[in-house]
Amino acid sequence: MPLEKELEFFEKNLPSWLKEHKGKFALVQGSSLVGLYLSADEALAEGARLFGNGSFLIRQILETQPEASIPALTMGLLHADLSHTV
Repeated sequence: MPLEKELEFFEKNLPSWLKEHKGKFALVQGSSLVGLYLSADEALAEGARLFGNGSFLIRQILETQPEASIPALTMGLLHADLSHTV
């Protein structure tokens, strides 16, 4: 499962992060907290700068996580073969 280690690390540390960092966005890579950010855009920019195309997780520190919806992934567009387009 992609990001399994990051998700496990996030869930393990969430209770302590909620006490001091509720609402911030955590940037996690592997089993490390890279940083905490005020916006998802800031966390994404830093993750891209540090890890490029490598994997990393960004999650907002909340008591319950909203369900993610990624239409392009659901519809299979992220794996589309564009070599046949005009």
